[in-house]
Amino acid sequence: MLMKADRCGARRRVCRQVVCAVSALGMMLLAAVAHAEALFSPMLTLRMGEQVVELELEQLDAMVQSELQTSTTLQPQIGHWQGVLGRDLLAHLGVEEGLVRPMTMRSWDDYRIDMTTEDFYLWDVLIATRLNGQPLEAEDLGPLRVIYPRDQHRELQDSRFDHRWVWLLRSIEVTP
Repeated sequence: MLMKADRCGARRRVCRQVVCAVSALGMMLLAAVAHAEALFSPMLTLRMGEQVVELELEQLDAMVQSELQTSTTLQPQIGHWQGVLGRDLLAHLGVEEGLVRPMTMRSWDDYRIDMTTEDFYLWDVLIATRLNGQPLEAEDLGPLRVIYPRDQHRELQDSRFDHRWVWLLRSIEVTP
């Protein structure tokens, strides 16, 4: 009789441990989702001198949206990219249209590229938030990616442009 009671008690303890473990995993999952959202906040920072504009996804989505169908060096199949044109973000920051200024783009993984604003005026460079209608996730090298219209312009298929395709985009800084 004592052995049967011990087994029942042991089963209850194991059941409680399983319930506690499942609850803990659920809480960890919720914390991870909240952390991921906080990790990319603000989603994009625009900076020119003392002027700073911080944008979340909802604000980017409220801006004029553009679409681009192109392949990338990482995705040879043509994707349907959606987001905001780089030149529209420069205008939002107050950069005079067509003004070529030094610019630095940075990513969440500390990649940095120094270039000029000229690319944003020459081509429809997209700051993509979506691929094939789905929001870009970190697994897609999102939540923001710089996408050049490489299939529409042969000169953009040159490897000299490949380093400008910033993924995990975090900030754009224009020198005044």
